[in-house]
Amino acid sequence: MEGNAPCGSGWGSGPFTRARWKSRCWLQSWLGESSQVLVHLSVEDLGLIERVDFDPCDGLHVLTGETGVGKSMLLASMLMLRGERARTDMIRRGAEKAMVRGIFHLTGELADKVSTELGTPIEDDELIVEREISREGRSRCRIDGRESTAKVLRRIAPLLIEVIGQGQALTLLKSETQLDLLDRFGDLLDMRESHSRSWHEAKELEARIKSLEENQRERKDRAVFLEHVIQELEEAQLVSGQRAALEQELELLEERDRVLASIESARLRILENDGGVIDTLGSTERDLQGFEALHPGIANLREASLHSRTLLEEAMREVAALESDLDIDPVALDRKRRRLDTIVTLEEKFHRSEEDLVHFLQECKEELTGISGDAEELPELQAGLERCIQQLTEGANRLSSARKAVIAKLTKQCAQELTDLGLEKAELTGVLEALADSESWNGMNEFGQDRFQICFSANPGEPVQPLAAVASGGELSRVMLALQKTLAGVTGTGTLVFDEIDSNVGGRMGFAIGSKLREIGENHQVLCVTHLPQVACHGKRQHRVVKSVDAEVTRTFLEELVEEERIEEIASMLRGDRATARSLDEAREMLAEAESLENA
Repeated sequence: MEGNAPCGSGWGSGPFTRARWKSRCWLQSWLGESSQVLVHLSVEDLGLIERVDFDPCDGLHVLTGETGVGKSMLLASMLMLRGERARTDMIRRGAEKAMVRGIFHLTGELADKVSTELGTPIEDDELIVEREISREGRSRCRIDGRESTAKVLRRIAPLLIEVIGQGQALTLLKSETQLDLLDRFGDLLDMRESHSRSWHEAKELEARIKSLEENQRERKDRAVFLEHVIQELEEAQLVSGQRAALEQELELLEERDRVLASIESARLRILENDGGVIDTLGSTERDLQGFEALHPGIANLREASLHSRTLLEEAMREVAALESDLDIDPVALDRKRRRLDTIVTLEEKFHRSEEDLVHFLQECKEELTGISGDAEELPELQAGLERCIQQLTEGANRLSSARKAVIAKLTKQCAQELTDLGLEKAELTGVLEALADSESWNGMNEFGQDRFQICFSANPGEPVQPLAAVASGGELSRVMLALQKTLAGVTGTGTLVFDEIDSNVGGRMGFAIGSKLREIGENHQVLCVTHLPQVACHGKRQHRVVKSVDAEVTRTFLEELVEEERIEEIASMLRGDRATARSLDEAREMLAEAESLENA
């Protein structure tokens, strides 16, 4: 089941298209009044949700329902639109994947900012964000139909939608959260991000320097070893293939006497004047001269005799040169043997072949050059780190000054908002302190050089103390709401989602919180999950989250409450179990009072 649009047209089950979306008859009735809002949310197979299509309105839109009906999955879907991580156990039982789609209407400066972040224009003033998770753990993200990443989505999310979840007021007790609120209010996030990048780069440079310093002795020992290896290999003057040539040459020399005897025997047979091979071949060639034309065989025999004689004469000249080479003195022979021994020793020592040793020599030279370069680089890196720290300090000082300039404005505006929330006597201040040595590096961390503390006093005469020390749960919720109201006026986020911001407060304060949410809704789209009827009555529209069981299948769906249905829901919320005549009258009165405040 889906949430019905104001004009009563249903979404249906057909495929999603931008044209089909824009055909909604009520779209133009209010889009022009709001610069950036979530105009459509579609959720499939998430938790108990089989299919929900929700078209939230501008202003304050409240979501009510019993505990455990599936409101948390609607909020989870909105967190997915912010690029937050989605768990596979959130996928509906029996489904293979879950899908969330959000359509945002963007115009003006915000559209320009989002377009700049994405690097693409915003078409028709609409941005379509889709997230999909599968049981295999794969996650897909599409922005305007183009594949993207959750990281990109997280970058643009603060411009689109802010989700203030249950328990988030407790994070207000942390100094990091308070500092983040201050920087968002002062539009200092870009300056802080620039400092953060430089801080991480400086830390990486310091780690590089420490690594060089800690390994300096090892590098020196390695350099000495490499120098020895290089010297030994360079003295050897290795050449690829030299060992094989030496082995062949020495083997020949070792058989010198037998080789010379064989050569002499061959010479006698080949060169003997009478009956020698060469003389016989010469006679054959002369005898056949003049008969070549009579038969090809005669021609071939004469040519073979001539060619064979030429080859034998050439071979005999080479053998004569070999005889000269074999006539080597013992000193030269010993030198060749020692050269081969050197090559074999180096191969065994370094466990590399002769050819690999040639390459190993070059590798050692390159490594030694790198080690020498590291040693020369160290002073330069240390000087560079000093410059980085100086620049970081200057930037952190500027960031700190910018923060000091907006603290008074933030606390003043927040205190004004608290007046409407029953804390008119409260005092709110902000203190910027230097970081302790134990939580900083050179007086800084990645967020700057400051700790920010919001200090609070609920009653006159009570000392102003850090929020974490004095605020009750109800007071903390109201301070969080006041801060969100203050931030909403400067951050430009169009859609604010509050999950039970009214927790830990009673009915009287609930009405004040609802009024404040309605006030925020005058300039923003506000979605609020609430269990308090005093908050629900302020909504411009109200949907109830319902859980149904059909044939042992549980489903969560939305139904819009109009007129008497809404009165009955608020009356039931007042009573706690069912509406009575008295609670119905009270519900009508509450709705009328809230409407009168809106029209005032």
